Formats: sequence, structure tokens, C-alpha cells
Amino acid sequence: MSIIFLADDFPPDVGGIQTYASELALATAQLGEEVAVVASRQEGSQEIDEALPFPVVRVPTEGSYPVAALNLNAGAQRAAERVSEPPHCLVATKWSPEGAAVILAYGRLRCLMVLLGHGGEFSHTGGNPIKWLVQRAVLRRMALCLANSHYTAELFGKAGVPSDRIGIIYGGVRPERFECDQAEAAAIRGEMGLGARPVLLTVARLVERKGHDTVLRALPRVLEEAPDTVYVAIGEGPIREALENLARELDVADSVRFVGRVGAERLPVLYRAADVFVMPSRPVRGELAEGLGLAYLEAAAAGTPGIGTHFGGIPDAVLDGETGLLVEPGDEKQLADAIVRLLTEDDPRHRLGQAARERVRAEFTWGRVAERFLAHVNALTSEGGGAAAP
Repeated sequence: MSIIFLADDFPPDVGGIQTYASELALATAQLGEEVAVVASRQEGSQEIDEALPFPVVRVPTEGSYPVAALNLNAGAQRAAERVSEPPHCLVATKWSPEGAAVILAYGRLRCLMVLLGHGGEFSHTGGNPIKWLVQRAVLRRMALCLANSHYTAELFGKAGVPSDRIGIIYGGVRPERFECDQAEAAAIRGEMGLGARPVLLTVARLVERKGHDTVLRALPRVLEEAPDTVYVAIGEGPIREALENLARELDVADSVRFVGRVGAERLPVLYRAADVFVMPSRPVRGELAEGLGLAYLEAAAAGTPGIGTHFGGIPDAVLDGETGLLVEPGDEKQLADAIVRLLTEDDPRHRLGQAARERVRAEFTWGRVAERFLAHVNALTSEGGGAAAP
């Protein structure tokens, strides 16, 4: 079976959707399916493309969405010539501009059309009637809409997609990347001057919805019970200065490290070195919710329990009381209590961390995501059959 993925967001660009598109395409190919990708033309892409086990057709996508859709469509026609049999399906890795490109390509390729949803990006049109009409056409034409969480699946339903055309495949990680031993964790702790101090870790852009400020407001209570605790925030973003000022106002600056960007090769060890991963995301007007939250899964792969919130797709990534803890968004007291519990009670922390690791290895590898993806695709007919959530 041949499958063509259309991905305006694709490496070497970095980001959650770029990772999702590239990892799903790779895992699908590793399961024995014939894959081709149509991606945006970028500087430095040749080395990445040459390392992949499938052809990548690069097209210019800068400028307007209509131009990007037209060029992705042209790329799909070229990709169809590079696979050994007529494509079984075209996959839009997000609704725009890929969704429109898939519809255009269908005119000649006449195969199944599949859309991937990541967390509500298809539910925001900014009051633009043309964008709304295009989105409506994309959602109506897709034979299958595959969501990364139950939350995203519900958003598909609210947008008018029939339930028999909605499936859930989640997101994934590659657990082998997170096989770090305690010696490596101790070494990086020493390098950062953390020693044996309890470590809270957040890996996320410094933006309002990620809830860094909630962690800072919870920290005085945490320090009362675990005085040596240090909060390490990895990532950059527009509110860094405001967060640094807040840490000083709360008199916790000596217990906070804003590390900035960290290379992907160091992240697994940092996850392993942390005692608790915390990312208390919350609703922010004009910003999308967490569709799933791959950072929680990455922490889990390293055996580090996570604290999240009852928000968006996070409850799919963190099972409350089983692989981590969930609190209400913006509730600094609940957050402080959850952090104190995991930092001061070894048994729950170790139990939740071990369960989180086992769950990721069983259910959230990219191989398992690709298996779910193919199961839904194989259940369809060329007329567009149905799909059910796992």
C-alpha cells in the first residue's frame, strides 16, 4: 500500500507538528508500507531527506496559503510518480494548507483523503469567512479525521465531522532515546550544580498557557516542605523576562533556573535527572489547548512522573493517580500539594514514574501510533468508510 503525506511543517524545521509528521511517516515506512512525503522547501533539507527510507518531494510553500496548497498539490502529483503503485491514500498532516492541497490532488489521484488533527488548530479561523469555508470543505471531504487525543476528537465532532469518520491514534515517542542511566543523570546534575537537590522540570516554550507562573506561585509552599528544591525551566519565549521578575517578586529566584534552549541530544538525560516533570497548562484566550502534550510522554519515557492539568488532551498523556497527577488549571495550591507529595514521598514518585515508563513503551511508541493509523486506513474503502476510537 502506498501512502503520500503532505507536510508543510516538516524537518529540518522544528516543532510538535514537524515531529509528528516525520515520525509517523517514518514509522509507517518501517512497518513495510510504501511512503512518499511532500514537504516545504527549506535550507539544509538535503541531508535529512537522504537519511530517510522514502522519497521526499520538496516544494516552495512560503507566501500565501493558496500558493502553498497549489504547490503541495503539484508535489503530490510528482510523488505519485515515485511510488510503485497508485497511492492508497493522501494524508494532510494538518488542515491548512495541506487539507486544500489533498482535495486538489484528489482530482487526479482519486484515493482516500485523511486529515491529522493536533489539538484544535482546525477550530480557529480568526473570523475569516474564506478560511472558514475552506476549513468546512476540508473537514467535509476527508474520508477520515485522525486525532491525537480524545479532546481533539471531540473538537472534530463539534466542527461537524460525523463520529464514524473520526479516529484516535495519539502521538508517540521513541523510548530508546530515553534509555539513560543514573550515572548520566548524576553527571548532568553535577554539571548544572544541582547535586542531590530535588528537581522540578518544565520543557516548553515560555508562553502564558504553559503555566510556568503557576509553578512559580506554588514554589514558596513547596520550599517550606522541601527547602532545597530547584525549578528548572527549559525553553525560550516571549514571557521569560516577566517570569524572571515574578521569581524575584516571590523571593524564589535562587531556587529557579531558566536554562533557555537545550539541544535534543541532552533532553533525555535532563528528563531522567529530574524528580518530577511539571507543566500545568491552562486556557488562555486566543491560544490553543494542549492537544496531547508530547513533553509529558517524553518525561514518562525517562521514568519521570508528570504533573499536568485537567485541560485539553493532557488527561490522555497523564493518567491521574496512575502515571502522574492532575490538578485544576491555575490552582497553585493544588499544584503545590501535588509537587510536595511527589518530592517528599519516595514510593508514590517511584511507582508513578515506573508506571509511566511502562505505559509509554506499551502504548505510545511511534510504531504503535503507525499501527493505529494503518488500522484505521485499512478499515476504509475508496468510498470513505468509518473509523472508531481505540
